[in-house]
Amino acid sequence: MDKVIVNGKLCDAESAQVSLLNKDMQLGLSVFETMLAVGNEVDGFELHMRRFQSGLDRLGMEIPHFDLLEENVRDLLRENSLDEKRARVRITALNELCWIEAHEAPVRSDVCSVILSENILNERSAVAGIKCGSYAENYLALHEAQDAGADEVVFLNTLGEVAEAATANVFIVKDGVIFTPNLESGCLPGVTRELVIYRSLKAGLEVNESVVSLEELLNADEVFLTNTQIGVQAVLRIGELELGDEVGDVTKVVREIYLAK
Repeated sequence: MDKVIVNGKLCDAESAQVSLLNKDMQLGLSVFETMLAVGNEVDGFELHMRRFQSGLDRLGMEIPHFDLLEENVRDLLRENSLDEKRARVRITALNELCWIEAHEAPVRSDVCSVILSENILNERSAVAGIKCGSYAENYLALHEAQDAGADEVVFLNTLGEVAEAATANVFIVKDGVIFTPNLESGCLPGVTRELVIYRSLKAGLEVNESVVSLEELLNADEVFLTNTQIGVQAVLRIGELELGDEVGDVTKVVREIYLAK
């Protein structure tokens, strides 16, 4: 039986409970982090915790044992026999309540297709940039993509600029230069996004955080997505627009740089 950790204590997943009267649960008022652990190590753990703490602060939440979360994650991976495997780790927090779960992570494809969402991301929303439990819009958008035969969906913001995908950040490549929407677009400050930018710059690539227009997206030489579970994933099709039949050269280099750490 899988184990979880609730407020620092190990217990069976099936016995872990949250009251139906918990107002934060009823309202979807929670913050979460999803991480990839390989060999009992989470790449970018400190960045995840920095974003997690920022989300807690913005929602006025406190949780117990914040300083023990990394130790808790390692304990849980070991208890669930995942310390030598690829594992998807999720930490979820309501006010004064925090639980950690871990499951084996499937290997994701190196390529994907996307569509443009009919919904608009509000870059001025009170929860813009927070990995918040109110996730229904993203969930519905993913179903929208799947119904259209695609893997992901890209949101534009209220200004018509590219913001993010439902579960990932968006990068484009033009004439060898990499661009990604800046945080003012309303996109989530993805940990993998940050690592890709940092490691690419360190390797000598040119990366710009800027406004990315829809026209620039559709006329890009290459497009790729990033998140902790997919790493760097090439986009080969946007709606009916074919971008190519193989991973682009710059995307290949970025993936190699990201994985090399």
